[in-house]
Amino acid sequence: MGRIGLLLLSMCFAVQAMAAGATQVGGTVVNYNAFMTNFLSPEITARYGLQRSEQLGALNFNLSKDDQKIASTIKGTYRETGDKKAKPLTFKQVINDQGAIDYFAQFPVQPAKVYVFAIELKVNGETKDIEFSQEVAPLQ
Repeated sequence: MGRIGLLLLSMCFAVQAMAAGATQVGGTVVNYNAFMTNFLSPEITARYGLQRSEQLGALNFNLSKDDQKIASTIKGTYRETGDKKAKPLTFKQVINDQGAIDYFAQFPVQPAKVYVFAIELKVNGETKDIEFSQEVAPLQ
């Protein structure tokens, strides 16, 4: 992806950056965010192999250590707040032209719901469990 594409992608994520999270696994920084897929342009969703829809959310993770992108094994579940039964997430690794590694999982979204995500990361033999809640709502 060229510089303009990266700029557009970063601007897309900037609006929802307030809801983004970060944590560490050893010396590895883990950034994550959930958002609606129709927030992204058709070009970006096509490039990343995502389905763009008003009824689909996406969960994105990326990891870095010393400014180098790190690969990981990621699995997890999601559920609406108040629900007891969690549903599995299937993560897909995407590597762009500059070597940045992102992991995306898509999930169905009902209007303006808060979702609870339970994620297990494995980075260089270390495991970290992350649980967070985030509202994911269609763009108005």
